[in-house]
Amino acid sequence: MSVDRATDLVTVVVAHHVPHDDEAAFLAWQHRMTDAERRSPGHRGTELHPPVAGVQDDWVAVTRFASEHDLETWLDSPVRARLIGESERFHHFRLQRVPASFGSWFPTTGAPGPVTPSWKTALSVLVGLYPTVVLLTLGLSALWPAAPLWAALLVGNVTSVSVLTWIVMPLVTRALGRWLEPAPGAPQPRTDVLGTLVSLGVLTVAAAVFALLI
Repeated sequence: MSVDRATDLVTVVVAHHVPHDDEAAFLAWQHRMTDAERRSPGHRGTELHPPVAGVQDDWVAVTRFASEHDLETWLDSPVRARLIGESERFHHFRLQRVPASFGSWFPTTGAPGPVTPSWKTALSVLVGLYPTVVLLTLGLSALWPAAPLWAALLVGNVTSVSVLTWIVMPLVTRALGRWLEPAPGAPQPRTDVLGTLVSLGVLTVAAAVFALLI
């Protein structure tokens, strides 16, 4: 499955082990399943990958939806249940959810709505990442000046990811929440401009402060 605006909020991977003699029937059934998925709210595309000798033995279907709510609507739908019931040979499969970009840094409400563009999530991460990495680098250099490069990088990366996950990014996403997920009816262009200016302003101020201190 492909996703519009290159954003995958919710991705599901379904693997089917299909005997060679059943491939034609499986492809016909999968085609009906894909057509039904496309008519389900929030569907963002479908990809079907055949087995690859020495790599994977299964047919793998990758499905993406705009939100957790849209995915659950499809998984619980009578249409999907009916299609699964049409062929007992393909009842057994493995289904795995793939986390969204940046994982739990950008929790979603699960309500249907527009997909947050990847440039917003990337800029939000930068707002939290830049000052965090600079401060941790300065602190580590002061506490462990003789650290070998490989060790300093390892400790710095582990610490920065931990701080970002449990402290910084929850604060950033809360502060920029109206920009990341505008309320229904909000003036979208104005919200986008203001949120972008605030994010760039924070980065500019942080860079200016660090330039004076370092």
